[in-house]
Amino acid sequence: MNWQDPDVQQRIAEWQQLLDWRGRDSRLVRGAFAWSRWKKKFLNTLKWRLRRKKTPAETDSLRVLFWLPGGLGDAACAKRLVTAYRFFLPQARFDIYAPLPGVAKMLFGADKNTRILEKDDFSPFDYDLALQACMAVKFLQVTPERIECLAPRFGEVVRRAEEAQKSLGSLLDDVFLTEGVLGRWLYEQGARRFELLSYTGGVELPHDAQEQLQTDAEPRRKWGLEGVKYITFHDGTSEAQVMAHVRPTRAWPAVRWCEFFRLFKKEFPQIKLVQLGGRNSPVYEEADVCLVGKTAVAELPSLLAGALAHLDTESGLVHLAQFLPVRSVVLFGPSSAHFLGYAKNENLDCGPCGGCMWITPDWMKRCPLGHEPAPCVERITAQAVLAALRRILPH
Repeated sequence: MNWQDPDVQQRIAEWQQLLDWRGRDSRLVRGAFAWSRWKKKFLNTLKWRLRRKKTPAETDSLRVLFWLPGGLGDAACAKRLVTAYRFFLPQARFDIYAPLPGVAKMLFGADKNTRILEKDDFSPFDYDLALQACMAVKFLQVTPERIECLAPRFGEVVRRAEEAQKSLGSLLDDVFLTEGVLGRWLYEQGARRFELLSYTGGVELPHDAQEQLQTDAEPRRKWGLEGVKYITFHDGTSEAQVMAHVRPTRAWPAVRWCEFFRLFKKEFPQIKLVQLGGRNSPVYEEADVCLVGKTAVAELPSLLAGALAHLDTESGLVHLAQFLPVRSVVLFGPSSAHFLGYAKNENLDCGPCGGCMWITPDWMKRCPLGHEPAPCVERITAQAVLAALRRILPH
């Protein structure tokens, strides 16, 4: 996407007015929106200043904070940004924080130049560059003098990113507002997920991962899967989202899963079915090995890497599998295969009634058209999934 195109710039300006649309005829409503944004910014700034170290040490290397506020999938996508920045800053100290336990350590490891933060008790003001990264990048703190002095080439990246973020204005005030507003607009423009992360990060990022996570066989031995032929599957229910008793709109219906299990076991009796998932995932008795709620995050790369294939809806495990030698069959209902799908996978789109992501605030819980259950992903048949799986299973 050409972000400098006048039409694109006009649409950005139009979307910047979104927060005030409902209050165009009411000063009270417009004032309430402005007050809410100002209060959030003020309280965050106050909190960070109180946490700030009194005498931050000056060093010959830059200090960079990556705050990854989303789930496993968002953190896996942000790995491309961290890798790109590391190319420019090989000696900088990177501090990385993700709220889900174990995610940052699993994705980024730790070495003399990388530290994983376990708590959100940091202050962006203690860093030369501090940023949030989810769908977009938002700088929280920049010290241009030190960056220009210690890493002039990276200074160009920072300037591009600052200009891009400035062009989006208040749309970056809230990282999840950005996901809803800009994500929907990008999708409607025919763009892809990483175009916004690239634009606001000031560096070109590949949509498909170009690096691999290192794994070991110990988790597979622990669960009796080393040397065993198996595929993994995940229901699509995310542990990071509190869904109560509501089944996510992107989850494939249980009746479809059961039909697929029957067909798969008939054709591939020698291949085991291993179910992955968090504590809130439904359990299927057809699984030969059920690991729902049993595995640590750190074990997931090994389990996925040892699989012949992975079957899932669009979830964090699919984004993680991009960094592993496994291909996936991915079912897309309310989310878009073009926007989120990867080239190495078999991406199954549901057809005309789909791609409704971000239309409503609760699109992941309820169909925007009021259907119960959401009919989109249900249109993908067990036969179609099995056919896609045949195409990626090793012969």
